Amino acid sequence: MIEQVISGKNIQKAIRQTVSNKGSAGVDGMTVSELKEYLQTHQTRLFTNIVNEKYRPQAILGVEILKDNGNTLLIGVPTVVERMLQQDVRQSVAPQFELK
Repeated sequence: MIEQVISGKNIQKAIRQTVSNKGSAGVDGMTVSELKEYLQTHQTRLFTNIVNEKYRPQAILGVEILKDNGNTLLIGVPTVVERMLQQDVRQSVAPQFELK
């Protein structure tokens, strides 16, 4: 299963989807426009850590959103890399649970 998750085709699709979804930077401050460049430098180490079960996701950035009623809602913003990895796994796992 992990081979499918980290396959080049699946990764490229996850990157495109993450970039098109846009979104805010997480605790590391990386924007979606920086993702491709980051992966050019760090992809091998990132996937080696995943395969060797040494990958640890970064902390989630807590952001308070003001609601119409005056209350605030605390939401969590994962890093761009984490969102890409979540998309990558989703693409690999979801088809196994789809109705045929």
